[in-house]
Amino acid sequence: MNNYLTYELNYHTIYVSRINGNQFFLPNNPNLTSKDLKRIFLKNHMGDEIPSQVTYKKELFKTIYISLHASSNCNMKCKYCFMQYRPDVNITIDEAKRFIDFIISEFPKAEKFIVDPTGSGEPLLRLDFILELAEYCHKKSDVISKEVLPMLVTNGTLLTKDTVDKLQSAGYIFGVSVDGYKKTHDTNRLNAKQEGTYKQVIKNVKNIKHRDYLGAAVTLTNENMSLTKTFKTLSKFFPTISVKPVRSFDSDVDGINDSNIEVIKNQFTRLYRFILQKTLKGKLDYLGILLNGDDYFGKYILRVCLNQKVNSRCDAGMGRFSLTPEKKIIACPGSIGIEEMELGSSNSGIDQEKVNRFWKIQSERKQCQDCEARYVCGGECMVVSYYKDKLLDSVDEVMCKLKRHLFELAIKFKFELILHDEQLFNAVYVGCLDKAKRLQEDKDLSLTLKKMHGKYNFLELKRIKDNFQEEYEKIKKFM
Repeated sequence: MNNYLTYELNYHTIYVSRINGNQFFLPNNPNLTSKDLKRIFLKNHMGDEIPSQVTYKKELFKTIYISLHASSNCNMKCKYCFMQYRPDVNITIDEAKRFIDFIISEFPKAEKFIVDPTGSGEPLLRLDFILELAEYCHKKSDVISKEVLPMLVTNGTLLTKDTVDKLQSAGYIFGVSVDGYKKTHDTNRLNAKQEGTYKQVIKNVKNIKHRDYLGAAVTLTNENMSLTKTFKTLSKFFPTISVKPVRSFDSDVDGINDSNIEVIKNQFTRLYRFILQKTLKGKLDYLGILLNGDDYFGKYILRVCLNQKVNSRCDAGMGRFSLTPEKKIIACPGSIGIEEMELGSSNSGIDQEKVNRFWKIQSERKQCQDCEARYVCGGECMVVSYYKDKLLDSVDEVMCKLKRHLFELAIKFKFELILHDEQLFNAVYVGCLDKAKRLQEDKDLSLTLKKMHGKYNFLELKRIKDNFQEEYEKIKKFM
């Protein structure tokens, strides 16, 4: 097998290394010799091996995610929900605080902490808990001089004006689960009476005055969803849209499979062409909507544009930890009920051997070693592996087809921009860089805070920098 593969694009050939995922492109030239190609390969580092990180190290994870199953209850009955059984038990605010303290103490070199009480139910059913949690996160930020940011996802049915005001005043960044447009949403996202909820959710979203940080969380199922229509529809209400495939398990809804993979690939191709067309015209809004959040395809575009490599599919059980209502520590919210993904308890702490095993699975999965997309994809989700084969280290070959397709589209998107207008690509590159920096420490802020010797606390100075740049520069000048 060649150590590279090629894609054709506008009378050019894109070369992609199977060894490290690097890419370059050349105009089609029948006179190009193998010797010429070898020299160009060397220049573009196409054969450089990426050293593997054999052992798990906490320092590899700069942003730590702390998930809390705040509510085991829900006022909806979505067909694809991963919670088939809902125990009538909730964690207390004191248990939540202790868990936050514990995880923060485990990662003293982390740069940022994100606390998400979405868990396995509808978090707004425990609004008082949610608001008190945010208050504690802010106090913790000032204590450790690092951001402890509260975030959540809601089904949107309880977003009254009063609730929205309370969430935004408490500093929450929140998203709303909404599956595209009315037909696709109301197929699966049903209330307890098994009625569609699209109109109610969109009505609530329309009543939100400040939507700058509002996101739409879209679940992709086997329904014939038009992704382009989804983006056109939801972009009227949301500055961020994230589409993720449904987890396939024992439910009434199938995920991506052999019968629909080509249809879904075609939908992503159409979305790619739509966003590319808008971007080439200098209209970057749709691309920004894709990149702003945690979108599956958006991650690929960001990583390809930045030539960013990842060692593992995700941070589950390594940089992300979730506390269940039964006080178990699990790898991620979606792994609730999977015994193999339990890491310990709030009483016993985290089993380091299990963490090491997760790292080994994610970084050494044999089926991924010869795949050209592995450093962008990062491998298979352990929850998906489990639901498919009852194993954590297998892969879903149909999902791999989708991932390789998204990888190809991301690469073509990058080189389409470069061919069309390199300055435009540079603007996109800067945008991708800014997005990546959101999950890193603001070193300028940290240095300024340190030099102020307690005159400002962390959140106070961050608020000034975020909203009053001129005032912040004056503070720096006279400190």
